[in-house]
Amino acid sequence: MVGLRCLGSCLETIENATIEDTIRLWSNASSWPSGAVPVEGEDVHVEPGWNMVLDIDTPKVKLLRINGRLTFLNTTNIHLQAKHIFIRAGELHIGSAEYPFQYNATITLYGEKSAETIVYTNAIEAGNKNIANIGTIRMYGKRRTQKMTRLLRVANKGDTQLYVETGLDFVRGDRLALLPTSYDPDAQDDVFVDSYDNGTGIATLNTSLNYYHWGASSSTADNYNGVDMRGEVLLLTRNVRIVGEDIESWGGQIVTSDSVEVDAAAGTIITRTGSTVMDSVEIYNCSQIDTFKAALRFESAATSYSSITNSAIHNGLAWGIYVKSSQNVYLKDNILFGFRPIGVGIDVSSNVTLD
Repeated sequence: MVGLRCLGSCLETIENATIEDTIRLWSNASSWPSGAVPVEGEDVHVEPGWNMVLDIDTPKVKLLRINGRLTFLNTTNIHLQAKHIFIRAGELHIGSAEYPFQYNATITLYGEKSAETIVYTNAIEAGNKNIANIGTIRMYGKRRTQKMTRLLRVANKGDTQLYVETGLDFVRGDRLALLPTSYDPDAQDDVFVDSYDNGTGIATLNTSLNYYHWGASSSTADNYNGVDMRGEVLLLTRNVRIVGEDIESWGGQIVTSDSVEVDAAAGTIITRTGSTVMDSVEIYNCSQIDTFKAALRFESAATSYSSITNSAIHNGLAWGIYVKSSQNVYLKDNILFGFRPIGVGIDVSSNVTLD
């Protein structure tokens, strides 16, 4: 592996601009200076001041640079595919706090372990197969009615049905995690819902269980000092998803940082501050094995505010969340499942809330 160090800024100079009032549709060839919609393998630039709306599925682009605003159209399913997404002086929006995304929004990150990396600062190893943010990310998916339920009956190895609470919003294709109720920490199941009866609470699965999970019709809290011993069933599916391509056990990553850009010729210094807010987002097959590159990483993000809430971050071969040399990070009501070796790591950081 060859290391590179930048003299001055690692990036080309860009001019900040006010976001235009008009909308550019990604699908419209006239929205692009080339006069053509981006094709597979291309580097794509949402330029400063642009107000771009993603209204179609994209091909697999190489590098998507966002220095203006890119917003997912909230009237249809959208799939964005890229090797790298770099939010520098721009913004990436999927839904809003007032109007969460109502359809299925998916970002798929591509690339093998040896794939080309990106560099935006000498202080942080951004790596590859990533969403690198030193600007603004805002993602809001649809809230699920309940992120966790309990087993109301024992679920035995080989069973294809679960008895859980009634009135849940489980639908066909939802992904569930059953946590261990034995002394074996690996006795967990990862299954999909085939059907769910809202009246009886019976969830039929697409496959049989590999392990035993204990359940009961009522809580054991009164008998065990407030502890409910019944098996936990976690809902992993959200309608806004960030997915790492399944190749070479090498997942994707989302990294948020601050950065200082020095233009020696112009004698200027620009500080960029990364801010990531996600609510009801699913992050799957992200984190990179044998590294500190977690599925969700905050490194030297010490100025702005970031918040991850009601989200499901699952199935990665490295860390789930890593907060390093950062401040003002709020983590609440999230599910972390299936990470090795560590779910959450916090290092040399302050004002980090984990609830």
